[in-house]
Amino acid sequence: MSLGLVIAGVREFSPSVEIIVVNSDSTDDTKPLAERLGATVVDQNGSGYAGALMAGYRYLEANGFTKVVQIDADGQHPASDIPRLFSALDRANWVIGSRANTDSESSLDRKIGNAILSALVRLTTGETIHDVTSGFWGLDIETLTLFSKYFPHQTADANVRVMAVQNGISICEIPVTMNCRHAGKSMHDGVSGMKNFARSIFAVKDAWRQGELLTAEKKASAGSP
Repeated sequence: MSLGLVIAGVREFSPSVEIIVVNSDSTDDTKPLAERLGATVVDQNGSGYAGALMAGYRYLEANGFTKVVQIDADGQHPASDIPRLFSALDRANWVIGSRANTDSESSLDRKIGNAILSALVRLTTGETIHDVTSGFWGLDIETLTLFSKYFPHQTADANVRVMAVQNGISICEIPVTMNCRHAGKSMHDGVSGMKNFARSIFAVKDAWRQGELLTAEKKASAGSP
C-alpha cells in the first residue's frame, strides 16, 4: 500500500513532524495502518478531494498548527522535498511544489489543461503560477485560516489560487521533480481530467466573486468599532 511508503518517507526526511492522515470513507485498512505507523487520523465526513483537504485544514487550525506541508498518499510527491517547502514558508504564505522546468512526467492533456488554467489565473489576478494542478503545498497559519473557512468544494486548483491571491495570500513556487505514483489514477488525466478541467473553468468565476466578498467582509470588519 502506497500510504505506508509515504509515511515511511516522511519519517525519514522529516522525523520531527507530526503526521496527519485524512481518511476519506476508505474501505481498506487506511485508518488502522496509519494509526499503527503513528499517524493521527482525521475522518472525513463524506468523500471528495476538496472535502478531504478542508477536513484536514479544520483539524489543523483547531489544534494550533501554524505550518503544514500537504502531501498526497499516492507517492508522487517526494518526501525528500518536504523540508524545502517548510523553509520556503519564510518568504510566502503558500508554497507550491511545481513541476515546471523539471523532469516530472505529465500527460499531454494535463499539460494543456494546466497551461490554459495558468493563463486564466494570470488574466484574472495578474499573478503567474506555472503549475496550477500541483497538490504538493506548504501552508502557513494565514493560509490555513483562510482555507479552513472558505475552501471551495468544487475543485482545488485554479479557483483556490484566485481566491487566495484576492485575499492577500502570497504564493511562491519551488521546482520539484515528481515521482511516478505508486497507486491510483490522477484526477487530472483522461475523462476525469476533462471533467475536472471544465469544472475548474467555471469555478474560477465563482472564486473571483467569493474573493471579492471575502475582501469586502474583511474591510467591513476592520472598520467596525
